[in-house]
Amino acid sequence: MPMEVHKFGGTSLADATCIRRCADLLVKARLRGAVVGVTSAVGGLTDELLSAAAAASKGNRDGCRQAADAIRKRHQQILADLSVSDAESVDGELAALHDQFTRQLEGVLAVGELTERTRDAIVSLGEKSAARLTAAAVRSLGKKARAIDADTFLETDGCHGEAMPLHGVAERTMEATLRPLLEAGNILVTTGFLGQAPDGSTTTLGRGGSDYSATLIAGALSADQVVIWTDVDGIYTSDPRIAPEARSVPQMNFREAAELSFYGAKVLHQRSIIPVASRGIPVIVRSSMQPDLPGTRVDGQFTRGSHPVKAIGAVRGQALVSVEGKGMAGVPGIAARVFGALAAESISVTMICQSSSESTICLAIPGNEALRAEIALKREFHTDLSHGDVEEILVQRRVSLLAAVGLGMAHTVGVAARVCQSLAQRRINILALAQGSSELNISLAVDEKDTDAAVRGIHDEFDLQRLDTGEDTTRRFDLMILGLGSIGRALAELLQERSEHIQRRFGLNVRLVAVCDRKAFLFHPRGLPEETFQAALRCKADGRSLTEVEGAVASDDPAEMLRHAAQYRLARPVLIDTSDSKTNHGIFLDAMRAGFDVVTANKNPLAGSMESYQQLWQVAHDHRRMLKAEATVGAGLPTIDSMENLLSAGDPLLKIEGCLSGTLSYLLDQVSQGQPFSEALREAARVGYTEPDPMVDVSGGDVARKGLILGRWSGLLDGTETVQHEGLIGEVGPWKTMDELVAQLRVFDEPLAQRFRRAKENGLALRFVARVEPSKVFIGPTEVPLESPLGSLQGTDNMMVFTTQRYHEQPLAITGPGAGVDVTAAGVLSDVLRIAAERS
Repeated sequence: MPMEVHKFGGTSLADATCIRRCADLLVKARLRGAVVGVTSAVGGLTDELLSAAAAASKGNRDGCRQAADAIRKRHQQILADLSVSDAESVDGELAALHDQFTRQLEGVLAVGELTERTRDAIVSLGEKSAARLTAAAVRSLGKKARAIDADTFLETDGCHGEAMPLHGVAERTMEATLRPLLEAGNILVTTGFLGQAPDGSTTTLGRGGSDYSATLIAGALSADQVVIWTDVDGIYTSDPRIAPEARSVPQMNFREAAELSFYGAKVLHQRSIIPVASRGIPVIVRSSMQPDLPGTRVDGQFTRGSHPVKAIGAVRGQALVSVEGKGMAGVPGIAARVFGALAAESISVTMICQSSSESTICLAIPGNEALRAEIALKREFHTDLSHGDVEEILVQRRVSLLAAVGLGMAHTVGVAARVCQSLAQRRINILALAQGSSELNISLAVDEKDTDAAVRGIHDEFDLQRLDTGEDTTRRFDLMILGLGSIGRALAELLQERSEHIQRRFGLNVRLVAVCDRKAFLFHPRGLPEETFQAALRCKADGRSLTEVEGAVASDDPAEMLRHAAQYRLARPVLIDTSDSKTNHGIFLDAMRAGFDVVTANKNPLAGSMESYQQLWQVAHDHRRMLKAEATVGAGLPTIDSMENLLSAGDPLLKIEGCLSGTLSYLLDQVSQGQPFSEALREAARVGYTEPDPMVDVSGGDVARKGLILGRWSGLLDGTETVQHEGLIGEVGPWKTMDELVAQLRVFDEPLAQRFRRAKENGLALRFVARVEPSKVFIGPTEVPLESPLGSLQGTDNMMVFTTQRYHEQPLAITGPGAGVDVTAAGVLSDVLRIAAERS
């Protein structure tokens, strides 16, 4: 028959409501097989018991009596609130336990001394009372339940306060006692934390004792699993009081959990893991307050996730002891003498590191043992100190030990470098560092005042606040596309075509994890499945919304896609904006703050106010993110890239001039060949050369945005510039269809044709020019010599002319196609590849 062991912590048993909830969990577990429940004392009661015992040891009879009465009343109130049918019988059991407790207090009052043996007997009241209350709650739900005390069957040594089970004997006794009761159909509720010494007295198992009891029972009965019910939903990536964004880890290896428990994680003590790890019995840590949450599963599996570090632990109140001396080098037995001296004083060593020259041995110990350790070592090395072989023994107090824990570190290069870098960026000094050959744990010592900042720094470095995708992402490259119009679709297909090239060149496996339109988004942390990807492309090509694709999330806010994706630990994430949205400035900021690089073909976020432009760059700098925007000004031309190369070479820009609109270049070229302007615009819109609103091109508004971006990027503009802006034609009225727009534009056909004829007669060509100079921008139609570079442009060609100190007499010109879906998509791809090169 399947069997489960369920352990309930004190917070899970705090009152009648909590106990009823635990009873319900046991009853539901009984549907799956045999069940053993293990209880702690009700929340806070152990401290009350110890306070009563302390009062008794000091002869404070009144304080002792008041504490005992309060404990009795608390149990009576819980029993009354449970409203069980056998309340009278249960109260009799509780009264008997309380009477025994008061007799023990009287004994302490009489002798004026609280021994460890008596202390264990006194605190046992908490677990024993909780077990009886819980069993009664189970019976009230119509199930057979029996409370049984662990100090009648869990055989331990006689070390009161920190007893250890007598392995072999303990397992046989537990099996012989519990198995028949379970086979009789009982839900067993037994006390945690307690055991029986060889002389029959009650012992306690020390820290994590109730968890230890549960796993000991599970091991003895070969249970299928152990569930630890507590007030948190699993083992967290760090202490939420230090890192508020910490989250529950879905799965953890036994070894990882054991390491974390040593470094401050109080959910599961490392001793508790021993009985189940060798038998492969999983331990699940869950919240009794939120039983629907899955919690953390601790088992023998190694789950390779998207990052090698699973959690950060910290333990304060430590001290560093250093034994230093050049005479130690090459002398056998120095380390043995150090550890021998500390062992003789029963001082536990929590971390060790030694220089390769053997001239320094550094170790960490509990801070309250620092003075005794210093005295012991100086006594041991008295002669060596006098001869100068050992030069000094140093003790540094108020130290914390931090540990980055995860089995995946053994398979990942550079983890230690990232740990150290994360602290260096916060100006936190590492006092000592150690890493075992198994690479399960990187331990380091820092000044205690830096503990919280150090934990947060490492936590942020490894994005532990994000959900693990459940796979190794060290060579992944995750992309998200805002806007799946013609450019977005072309880019998506281009990324698919070039995926092998990216893998060969950068060693990265590119994948599209999310796309969105104005009504919905699709997201998958491991990359959109091929079927979903193709369905999305077909849907958008047909002019339909992504809401029609299976798995889409309806949302008219593209920031929702970002928030959804940012929950996951993606690899080198890049947000790509191929939309024309005027509201994406905030999304860019949020993306960079969340660790995403940004690539945009959308000019609006960069062409708004100077304040908003500068804010983008400030956030990019603060969060060490890249912002790329090649396609905003030159489609596929390397305009910004060339400009950045000039600036990085120390060659300041004096002027930028050129034709920045492939659309307008095409229109003017067609008109120069005799085609009416209105029909040329219709054709440009049909082949995808124009903005969604063609009047943005014709008015020169698109060129103005490009000019602003270039001027700001180059440093020629600082927000105080003057702008002279003239459109190609006058204004038009409202329109809904292309036919309506073309009808209005016909009035401009002949004036434009005449203007071209006059220019040609004078050996000139009409071009739409942008000119950016320090604090000055000109945008508008301009007549240029036919034989000039600008005059020779044809089709959709753009031209950028950079005048610098170096390129002054003969400015640097860049020419090429400046319009078209495929050209623009290629420009976006070039920015994506630049980021791949930086992040690989």
